Amino acid sequence: MDSKILEYAKTKKMILTEDALRCLNSHNYEYVINKLYEKNKIFVNNEDIKEIIKKDEEKTTVVDLDANYEILEKYDVTNKNLSQGKVEDFHSLFLHKYEVLSKIIKTRSKTTYHTIAETQKLSRNKEVDLVGMVLDKRTTKNENLFFVVDDPTGKINIIVSKQDEDLFKEAKEVLLDNVVGFKCVVLSNNMLIAKEILFPDMPYNKKESCLKNDKYLVVLGDIHIGSKLFLEKEFMNFIDWLNKKNNEDAEIVDKIKYVVIAGDVVDGIGIYPQQYDELSIPNIFEQYKKFEDYMLMIPKHIEIFITPGNHDAVRRADPQPALTENLIPRLYKEKNIHLVGSPTYVVFDGFKTLIYHGYAMHGIYSTIKTAKMNAPDTAIKETLKRRDLMPSYGDRQIFAPIEKNFLVIEEPPDIFIGADVHHHAYSKYKDCHILNASTWQSTTKFQESFGHVPTLCKVFLFNLKTQKTFIKDFYKKEKNG
Repeated sequence: MDSKILEYAKTKKMILTEDALRCLNSHNYEYVINKLYEKNKIFVNNEDIKEIIKKDEEKTTVVDLDANYEILEKYDVTNKNLSQGKVEDFHSLFLHKYEVLSKIIKTRSKTTYHTIAETQKLSRNKEVDLVGMVLDKRTTKNENLFFVVDDPTGKINIIVSKQDEDLFKEAKEVLLDNVVGFKCVVLSNNMLIAKEILFPDMPYNKKESCLKNDKYLVVLGDIHIGSKLFLEKEFMNFIDWLNKKNNEDAEIVDKIKYVVIAGDVVDGIGIYPQQYDELSIPNIFEQYKKFEDYMLMIPKHIEIFITPGNHDAVRRADPQPALTENLIPRLYKEKNIHLVGSPTYVVFDGFKTLIYHGYAMHGIYSTIKTAKMNAPDTAIKETLKRRDLMPSYGDRQIFAPIEKNFLVIEEPPDIFIGADVHHHAYSKYKDCHILNASTWQSTTKFQESFGHVPTLCKVFLFNLKTQKTFIKDFYKKEKNG
């Protein structure tokens, strides 16, 4: 969206401040820029835009209620053929990850970073900063941490001493394939002592909304249509609620403009042991037909964005392309329904939103003690810190060997939407809102086997004007035990 706004402003020979650009993301930018052009404005700041909005309140109200979104297709693998399955594709995948994340790390400080090849030529006790990808990690017999890191010029060994307690604690959570910055002292031409570790991390970048009226983004996921455990009555209550059939929360429902469904829309076939016994619809096409029926009941003025998950009938490997037309032909005909991949970026009224179903995060849960499946925001924070949705290649999840790494978080999001573990959660990391969806499926026997207790039928509503979040609960405990 930013590039379109800047290009349009350029046609009017207009220069925008950063605040003005952010504000225009939440409005009909062509309309506002045209008004400013009529006033012969050249240098435009936030106050100039607010003045236009204030003087034309009636038209601005209409604009606020309109859909204002952009799907950032360059970050979505759908309809892109980027792999022949060759060794070169794997190399390109890791090289792209290194290039993107090392650039982010290097912008965090003004220090001069050396390549590994340059570092190996330095004399003992010299201080050096470098960025490397973690190739190996182990504990020495003296209980220090030993890393092997590489970059496009070579590889080198780095020691983190257990005597440096704070650094040692941080280093324990560095994962294989993480791209990390190291501030070090040279011990020999192939051995360094680490003094500081830098993750790519998220910047503090508080998002200011220029919306005049309330506008809601609704978040849900893990519907699992086709399962005997699908909570159909509750889901139908949600659909009725959107249609104001009981007039409950009517003022809020009127202000809902977007619905995001973050994957696992159906239960699929053969996803986990003994799943077939728990299916009410054992045909994948019939499962999607039922899903279509529900989606077509949602009012047409609401824009719906649907990503796949690991239960859906697209490739299991990340990144996942959008659900295909042969699965949901009726939805492909609807202008308000948008089929996107996982992960994907959508900008809602200026809020850059990263949507990812989340299966690769199982690698985080298994390796970082502070990450808990009953609090999925803890794992999401770790991926934001690393700017990487799959920090360790292939850990619990398959990764397609493609030349571009779509799981690198190249642009910091304002909102992160996830699902997968059937637990709702909300928190913030730096200035990014984290919303993880609950589920519409009761506990399966497979989940019971490892003590998983899901959160049921809770819908997030995020107010794009106030940035406040609240939950609408559709689960009726008295009816379901």
